[in-house]
Order: sequence, then C-alpha cells, then structure tokens
Amino acid sequence: MTRRFVLLTAALVALAPNALAQGPRTFTFQEALGFGTRLTPETPLKVSWLDAQTYTVEQNGKIFSYDARTGEQRPNRSLATPDEQRNTPNARRRGGGIPGGGNGNLTDPSGRRTASVKQNDLYVTEKGTNLEKRITTDGSATILNGILDWVYDEEIYGRGSRWGYRWSPDGRYLAYLRLDEAPVKPITLTDHLPQAQALEPWFYPKAGMANPLVTLWVVDVTAQTPKPVQVPLDAYVPEDRLVVRFAFTPDSKKLLYQVQNKEQTFLDVISADAANPREPKRLFRESSNSGWIDVTDYPMWLKDGTFLWTSDRSGYRHIYRYKLDGTLAATVTEGMWDARRVTFVDEEAGTIYVESNVEQVSGSDFMRARLDGKGRPVRLTSGPGTHVANFAPGRKFFIDTVSTAETPGEIRVCDDEGKVLRVLGKVSAPAAAKEYSLGIPKYVQVKARDGYVLEGTLLLPPTWKPGMRVPVYCPVYAGPDAPTARNAWSSVNGQVLHQYLAQQGIAVWMCDNRTANPRGYAARTACWRQFGVSELRDIEDGLKALDTLGYADPKRVAIEGWSFGGFMSAYALTHSDMFKVGIAGAGVMDWQLYDTIYTERYMGTPQKNAAGYKAGSVVAGAAKLNGNLLIVHGMMDDNVHVQNSMQLVYALQKAGKKFDMMLYPSPSSRHGIGDPDLSKHNRELRLKYLVEKL
Repeated sequence: MTRRFVLLTAALVALAPNALAQGPRTFTFQEALGFGTRLTPETPLKVSWLDAQTYTVEQNGKIFSYDARTGEQRPNRSLATPDEQRNTPNARRRGGGIPGGGNGNLTDPSGRRTASVKQNDLYVTEKGTNLEKRITTDGSATILNGILDWVYDEEIYGRGSRWGYRWSPDGRYLAYLRLDEAPVKPITLTDHLPQAQALEPWFYPKAGMANPLVTLWVVDVTAQTPKPVQVPLDAYVPEDRLVVRFAFTPDSKKLLYQVQNKEQTFLDVISADAANPREPKRLFRESSNSGWIDVTDYPMWLKDGTFLWTSDRSGYRHIYRYKLDGTLAATVTEGMWDARRVTFVDEEAGTIYVESNVEQVSGSDFMRARLDGKGRPVRLTSGPGTHVANFAPGRKFFIDTVSTAETPGEIRVCDDEGKVLRVLGKVSAPAAAKEYSLGIPKYVQVKARDGYVLEGTLLLPPTWKPGMRVPVYCPVYAGPDAPTARNAWSSVNGQVLHQYLAQQGIAVWMCDNRTANPRGYAARTACWRQFGVSELRDIEDGLKALDTLGYADPKRVAIEGWSFGGFMSAYALTHSDMFKVGIAGAGVMDWQLYDTIYTERYMGTPQKNAAGYKAGSVVAGAAKLNGNLLIVHGMMDDNVHVQNSMQLVYALQKAGKKFDMMLYPSPSSRHGIGDPDLSKHNRELRLKYLVEKL
C-alpha cells in the first residue's frame, strides 16, 4: 500500500527579510484544485562547492567565490567536476549494485548480455551475436519466472519493480524468483463501460489466504546450455516463506538473500555460493515477539568485503557492520533516535553519514559516525526543523539549508563538527505571499494520553486572533512509517489547497500518530495486530490538545484521506464521536479484504487474530456511524478493491445510516483516478463536500 497525497514545495531561497508581506487576494476554488496559481519556488541565491574549501554564491547572474573557513572572497574559477561535487557515489548508494529499471530487458553489468521475460519464461541474449538462450521452459499463466506478481511487486520489491531477477556484477550468473500462483485465489475487476462488460482477472491473495509459492534459482549463463540450480529453502515451510531480497556480492562469488515467514516476525540473512548454491549458510536472524520485522533493503557493501546493515534490534533503527561470515564487526550508530538512511560512506576516513530524527520526528538532522563503532555519533546540524545538507568534496564543510513550519529559514556554512561558521542569508517566502493572504503556520507538540509526544503542524486562518475557535480539517494517511506532518516551511505553507481552506476560515491540522512517524520500535509497532485503535487514539488526543489550546471548534472537525487514509477517515467516523465530516477515498473497510503480505505483516492472519480484525473493521462498526461520510472509490481499483466500499455500503444500509458516495467507472479509475476529467470531478466533489458540510 502506497500513500497518495500531493505536497507542493514552496520554500524559497533568497537574501531577504524573514517577515511575510501579506496581500489582499484570496485563492479561488479552481486554484485550490490545482489549476492556475502555484506557490512555486524561486532560487535567486544559488550556492555550489568549487572545491573542498571554496563555495560559490550566484545571485542576479553574478558568481562570487568564498573561503568556507574564513568567509573571505576568492578569485573565481571553474566549478568542481561532477565527481568532486557529488556527495553519494552510485557505487555506495544503498542497493546501488542492484540492476533495475522500468523495463524487462536488463543488461548485465559487464554489458555483454541482456535478460528478458517472454510469456513468463526467462531468456538471455548475447550482445553482438544476438544468440538467445532460453533459461526456463515452464512459464505459464500460473508459473512466473523472473517476473513478479501483483503482491510481490506491490508489497515486497516496490510498486513498479516488476522484474524478479538479478545479475552478478561480472555478468556470469543470473538469480531469479519462480512464483507459482496455483494456490492463489484470483479476483476479477469489471469494466462496466463497454456493452459487453470487460473482465480483468488478477491473482490477489487476501489476508489469511495462500501466497504464491516462491523458489529461488541461480544459473550460469555462460554455459552452452544453461541449467538453473535451485537454492535450497528447505528450512522453511513452502506455504510460510517469502523471499524478500536477493543479490550477489560485489565479487560475484556469493548470493545473499533474505527470507521471512508469512507474518514477517523474523528475517533471515543467508549466503550461498553462486557456483554451487546447494549448501547455504544463515548469517543471522532478526526477530521479534512484539511486532514485525521490516525489510530495510539490501546490504551496503564496503571495499573490505564487510557490509552495513540496518536493524531495529536495539529498540531504535541503527546501522551495524557485518563480516561476510555473519560476524558482527561493529555497532556503527546507537542512541535513542533512528538512523533513517545512509547518505554517504567515506571509507578512507572510516566514517558514515546518516539522516536521523535525533531532535524531532517531524524534522531531520544529519549525523556522522565511525565505521568501527568507536566514539559517539556527532550531530552535524543544529536546531529544530528540516535540514538539507550539501557537503563539500572531502566533507570538511557543508551548506545547511534549514526551515521550520513557522520560518522559511536560512542558509548556513558549517564545518565538519557542525559549527555554524556563518549565515549566508535568510530564506524568504514565495513571491505569492506579497499578493495573497497566507495562513498563520505553527509547529505544535502535544502529549497523548499515555504521555507520548506527538508532533504536528497547524495552519490557522490569516484573520485568526487569540481566542478565536475555528473549524479544523485533518488530512491523514496514518499508515505505518508514512508521515504527513513535516516541520518544514514548504510542507505547511506550500499547498494552495490548504491556504484556500485557511482563507475560508478553516484550520489545517496535520499531526502524525506515533506509528506513522515513529521514534523507536515500540512507537512503530503500536498498531501491531490492531489497525485503527492506536492510530485513532493519537488522532483524538491531538484534536483534544487543539481544543485545550483554544484553537479548535470541537464540534466542527473534518478528516480526509485516501488508501490507508481512507480507512482511517471512515474508521474515525464509525469509532469516534469527534468528527462532523469524513471523506474516505479508496479505503480498506475490512482488513480481511486486503492483500496477505501487507496486512499480515501488521495484523497477523484472521485465523490467529480474529479479535484484532474485528476491532479494526469499519464494516463491523458501521452501525455506530456519526457525522457526514463521503465514500469515494475507483471501480477498477486493483489495489484496494471496490468490494471494500460495497461491503461498507451494505452494512450502513442495513443499519439505516445516511451517507454519500461517488464511484468512478473508467478503466483508468484504479487506486488513483487516472482519467483527467474524472480526476477533476473527484477533486471538486471532495472540496465542495468538505466546505459545505463542515
């Protein structure tokens, strides 16, 4: 499941005062829908690195060079080469050694061969001679070789990844997945527009049902007649295993792959010889009795043959260094914060750079740590907000562009210990701020009922004064690790829709529940086996805090979302009395109707967790509907099937409840409404409903 929402970036960089000059204009309804005026970025001040200690400032067509340490102006010369300027070489990117792309003809790293899938069989073609070798012969409607089915593509390897094979770096070996769809019960989507309805079948396993049976194979494509060899997975029951990652080591000698159980409470990292994979070795296992284990992508390989690994095992997400035999070489980062991603590895200096949430989960910071794990990580950025770091070649200095919800921010020159050497300029608001009356932004921290600190952003009407209570609009997604609130000026102020609502006297409140933007494993897994329950508590507590702070009219609160957010909106109106309006787009109305891999990761199976599924069901709570509910769905949605909305409609009708609904029957009305005319209709419908009902 992938969240769907649009963020219109509007943070501008300029040497200008911080104050926002307010204008008399208000946005029109059409502008709010995304037509016409935008809060678009302007970058009159451009900062680049010339070399390891010299940066350039380009303003009004003129370029000036400065010494990063002293700030003194230097003679101008050519900018640094692309190799000098880049901060994260491709060879060191996480998963960077994995050939991929949006097509099915992937060339091996040596450039000598191309793999492709035809009618679910895998082929390799020699370049130059065009000699084609057929690798598999059993491809069929239910046997997929080297190509992913819907659920593996959507929930494991990432929407659009599609191709289930990997080359070794030397181009000799090809590893691939074989998926057997025979156990999977198909579903049928119906296109109602043709005179003869068009039926579209999909293999789609629903929670508690069987997954496709997966096996892993390796083949030496240099052989005259390549013969695939199956990698043993005998340690796992066929119906209870997922192969969630596989790739070769940089020297092409080993295949490293990751296996999980169906409910994803453990993850094994396993190594096998590429030439003879019949005797694999498990390097280590990640496991949990209190939640799920996330797939954190491929190992990041270092030149000495060790690799970096991301894990939640300490209670927080951190980086570990392993030897190829599975021995832990170092704990690279640690602390009561999460390492969100590795941004750069400097092997010569023995350091690693990571983005973290050390100060705020709704912001971002950058840290430096030693690859040998010695010493404490160094925080390089300072102060609240969202930091964007641009390091000089050699990383002795960096440019830090920072903003918060309330201030467009500033551009800083910092040294490698995080000391701010100078501020180059304040970041200004968009030019549109001079024409339009923009809302009043605020960053807010509130405590949930158990004391957990929630972070949110609030956009108040331009005319708001202390003591005024206004209606509140809550756009949500709320799904695990899918935040919507960012302590950044553009996130809060840059959406024309939100500015339009503020000008209509409606406050926009974005406050992530703890599972959507967590700090630590306990917060991340608070929704385990009970979707909706923990999330709604946090959403309610955030709104109660707004009431206590004197901002909100508690009788006029709206909630809206799509996909998981659609579930959350409908769930709120059927499990709480705090909402006057709810708009539920393409929501999962009963988790038994969604796919196995996503749902069982968080909920377990319906067979083992019947109470949790009932507690998280909108359909089961239909008789308790409060407020005005609008249900919206694309009838050809292959992700969250329209069956979800139909089951809710039936339950609401049986309970005698009033509600509103809109269906979109176009073949392009999938998990998003693709037809431009229907998309416009959808946006107009939802905005009118919100304003009229609230």
